[in-house]
Amino acid sequence: MDIITVSDLDVGYGNATILKKLNFSIPKGQVTVMLGKSGCGKSTLMKTLIGLIPPLKGDIFFSGEKIDFLSEESLHSLYKRIGVLYQNGALLNSLNVYENVALPIRMRQESLKREKEERAVYQRLSQVGLGESLEKYPSELSGGMRKRAALARAMILDPEILFCDEPSAGLDPITSSGLDELLLDLKQTLGMTVVVVTHELRSIEKIADKVMVLREGEMHFSGKYEDLFSMDDAFIETFFLKKGRNHD
Repeated sequence: MDIITVSDLDVGYGNATILKKLNFSIPKGQVTVMLGKSGCGKSTLMKTLIGLIPPLKGDIFFSGEKIDFLSEESLHSLYKRIGVLYQNGALLNSLNVYENVALPIRMRQESLKREKEERAVYQRLSQVGLGESLEKYPSELSGGMRKRAALARAMILDPEILFCDEPSAGLDPITSSGLDELLLDLKQTLGMTVVVVTHELRSIEKIADKVMVLREGEMHFSGKYEDLFSMDDAFIETFFLKKGRNHD
């Protein structure tokens, strides 16, 4: 079963088309990884899928329902069903960890009682190993802790799908591996759908169920991770060979 289906999609900014004629789906309860060279349009595609950039052409369906990018009601409904982990975490430095994680609740569920808010925040922070860091500020956290706090915030409203933009960026290999484990745990224990934009070969090998490879404005490959290397494809072989060398 697919949670997102994309039909004849063109994405870009203004008159500049970055990706064109995209047709793909994102399976429910799996980890889908977006790949491609720097500047190929991965982040632009993700921003379109989460409603930040309207498509230039084509349609996006969420659980069979078409997203109307001109309708505030349609976008509001979408925002309640997704969580986003941004590349830099995007925590607010003036708020402590508790307040950062509680922010989506206070913005979208104003009537939620304080007791329920506290329980939800503590549950999510405990899931990411930060149950004892409620009162700390972002400046007091390591890079990995900031990413985990941002992940807890992205999860606070129980989204149907979690988008992660370069989650391992700036992290050491051990911390990055721990974040991968967290994403896998979310998939396995909660049945969550996860979409990850990443360059990290180790992460791809560890977490990917499905892979989408973007190249020169088009979808070059979309399929199961295990099928990626059964192809006789020079671009994919070169792409992964170079990535592998960067990790040696």
